Amino acid sequence: MVQLPRRPTSATPSPYHALGLKDLPFPTTAISDPYNSDPRRNGTIYAIESIRTSIDKFERLLIRPNDFQNRARLAYLWSRGDQESGRGIGKTALLRYFRQRINHDWGQTEYKGAFSAVVVYVSFSTQVDRRWIEQLALSALVDICKNGVLESSRAALRLEQLTPQQAQDIITESDGTESPANLLDDSLLADRGVDVASIDNAVYEFLVQEGVKPASALALSQGNFEDHLKSYRRDYALVPFYIPRDTKILDYARDLLFNDIVLYLRAAGFAGGYLFIDDIENLVDQMPRRYRIEFAKEFAICTMRPGYASGTHNFFSCVLTTHLQASVALAAAWGEAGLTGIARLDPNDPNSVELPLPSVDQAKGIIVAHLDHYRMNSAENGSISPFTEDGISALLNNRQHPRILLSTAALVVSNAAQEGITSIDATAVNKTIESGAVQSSPDYTEGIEGAF
Repeated sequence: MVQLPRRPTSATPSPYHALGLKDLPFPTTAISDPYNSDPRRNGTIYAIESIRTSIDKFERLLIRPNDFQNRARLAYLWSRGDQESGRGIGKTALLRYFRQRINHDWGQTEYKGAFSAVVVYVSFSTQVDRRWIEQLALSALVDICKNGVLESSRAALRLEQLTPQQAQDIITESDGTESPANLLDDSLLADRGVDVASIDNAVYEFLVQEGVKPASALALSQGNFEDHLKSYRRDYALVPFYIPRDTKILDYARDLLFNDIVLYLRAAGFAGGYLFIDDIENLVDQMPRRYRIEFAKEFAICTMRPGYASGTHNFFSCVLTTHLQASVALAAAWGEAGLTGIARLDPNDPNSVELPLPSVDQAKGIIVAHLDHYRMNSAENGSISPFTEDGISALLNNRQHPRILLSTAALVVSNAAQEGITSIDATAVNKTIESGAVQSSPDYTEGIEGAF
């Protein structure tokens, strides 16, 4: 028997409306994921003031709009604790914040129109057990295919091949606004009398002249670089990054990223960029000691030293998220590779930014930021509603660890909605906590300062 599914005929009323909320404001899985469409998880909701000191230091080290060429080449984003207690502090969320801040207009706002920059984000959801630098490079290439920088760069390169009159006719809409996306519309260009094949060939020749290898230059000029990457795999896929007996793409990943893509972005006008490497422990935890040294040396060669275009042109500033356990494993290898002279793998190094456990007021700010994003009445923004004063105090009591705070808040608000509670007081909060469904904050490793 075949039963046809029924499409909803009207929106299902949310149980959170009685609390003045459009939906549950807190993530049910309190793990940040930059690629997730859910604003509760992708970093869209961000309580800036809760870590203002860390943001300010990050800006001084790495953004430097008036001194961009002298920004830090290597920096670390730390959390106190080990692999478990050091998680969920907000390192990924901070990287996501700066990634969104820069990439939404390629730094035009950030750098006041003086130049453009790009953030490339690398993360590993599972541990990597071989070909570490190659898998890092491929992860970065996948992000580059997703974040829109290839299309924007191609549009810029096409623009340079047009006459000023052609450019104005193509970019300007009938209402007077400008749409750079028109530069990628082959039909529109042809309608304006532009020979698309000649434009792409001119871009190709320019890229080859700038040092991009012909195969990459052809794919980039024609707008099919992702397909070009996939052609290196028998399964015509990009993830997972490593598949036994199908490793051709890894043989080329380093050169494609640190040479061809860097040269392509420079040709399109980018002054530099950032390589954010999240969850470094998943990349290094299974490395034997000799491979850690090999990885550190390869990392230095690819990103810091002359040889690859990235190092020759000081293109990428690299930011690694880490914690004590992962850093101890890498510290000796970092020294062997000469990276300690650039930035010592130590939370007390000037190139280190630490995310501390938030204060009670900062933790409260995190809760309010999530509530504000989902309020039905924006006039209540900045308030603790639907929590009462004693309710918010009970929620914050010994639960300042961001991940535990958010998961606890999700359970409390969800339970209140299911029980028809319209004002969440201490009784409602404690009932959820005492049910055993949530945990208390983990202990933090002390004495990090003297660990190196």
